[in-house]
Amino acid sequence: MKIKDFERIDIRTGETGKGDLFIGPEGQQVNLQDVNVLWTGVDTVRQLFEGRLKPEPLAEIAEAYESSFDATITIRNIPFRVQSGRRGGFKYILQNREYGLTLLIQNFYADAENPGTHLKIETSPRWLYERSSQEIHDELAEWGMVFLKGIKPVGIALHLCVDFQGWEPPQDFASHFVTRAKTISVHNGLSDLVFKGLDGATINGRGETYTFGKANSLQVCLYDKSKEIDVSDKRAFMESIWECATNEECFPDTCYDPDKPVWRLEIRFHHRIVNEISQGTANMKPIYTYMDAVPHLTGLWRYALTGNRYEVKREWVHPIWTKLRDDIGFGYSAPDLLYKRAKKEPGCGNEKNVSLAFGNLLSIYARNRFNTRQAWDCLKKSGLWEDLCNYYRRREIYENELYRLVEDGLIKRRLLTKVAA
Repeated sequence: MKIKDFERIDIRTGETGKGDLFIGPEGQQVNLQDVNVLWTGVDTVRQLFEGRLKPEPLAEIAEAYESSFDATITIRNIPFRVQSGRRGGFKYILQNREYGLTLLIQNFYADAENPGTHLKIETSPRWLYERSSQEIHDELAEWGMVFLKGIKPVGIALHLCVDFQGWEPPQDFASHFVTRAKTISVHNGLSDLVFKGLDGATINGRGETYTFGKANSLQVCLYDKSKEIDVSDKRAFMESIWECATNEECFPDTCYDPDKPVWRLEIRFHHRIVNEISQGTANMKPIYTYMDAVPHLTGLWRYALTGNRYEVKREWVHPIWTKLRDDIGFGYSAPDLLYKRAKKEPGCGNEKNVSLAFGNLLSIYARNRFNTRQAWDCLKKSGLWEDLCNYYRRREIYENELYRLVEDGLIKRRLLTKVAA
């Protein structure tokens, strides 16, 4: 299927292929000259490191955690609140919202003495905004070396964003959105609807958040950022950025209008998806760190907006999507590469057997009312464990995510199948 774009014309110069006037196949015209881009950038980075935990900082964290519910610990002159990280698949979370870093330490499902994916670092938008690409890369590595010996970056998750004014999604936006994602959610002030197994969704009233895809894959999100910043208490920070935006019409004044909504298109790449793209794209080096990713940010953005797109009608991309896909850049021009995800090849010859055995064991555990921890311990003793771990590692899925698959699998079997009877 060939995807087609409206023809673009620059009204001032008459040049085709660029500009804000779009002419469709039936002569229809769409003028996007009032659409102003306020900010383009990386909103979130999650860096995953592998290595062996250093015993001294780990003992200090453990002691603080055991001593008090409100424990704090100071590392590199930065105070962090120490909390349980089990929900995120780690034993401890160290968090300082003001500084802008969250550190997840000691993989909950791996032995602390052995090498493993024992550290994940999550950054805030402000932390990223205040640093250059090289500074981001270097500081993440410095933090990693505080906790790990033999440190090795094994993946990076990225949230790429553009904030804009002058266009809002219509009521039927979700039903004209083409995506391979099976989970689609639309939220507004009146109701929250989640659609699973559908390629489109509609809702009465104006949606305020559209999400296509799951958090552990490639996720596309379009939402009213001017409302979200009040919920997350980021209004002063975001408006200071938006007020720097200008265009040819209003220069040197800002083109940001505080009385109009600001919409954000956000593409969220899980580290597994980033790894699959770097493996599946010819002549592309692996992307395990922020500096590995920087030259490809524009290319990743266009890859995502090509496969997930808003259409006027079948095969015809809506002009707003063409503009957001082609006019947005992240510091580097997109390399001349054909970005594609790697198709996982069978690794050990028995992948189908491993998958079937895993599913059957989960069904048995669910029928016998095992909780997740009981099922996890039984899997480790089942004789399937090593093959199962290898099966998922080839898919860039590690023990903490595998634990969640077990948890989800038990819940689904109890709720949706005959094992609940």
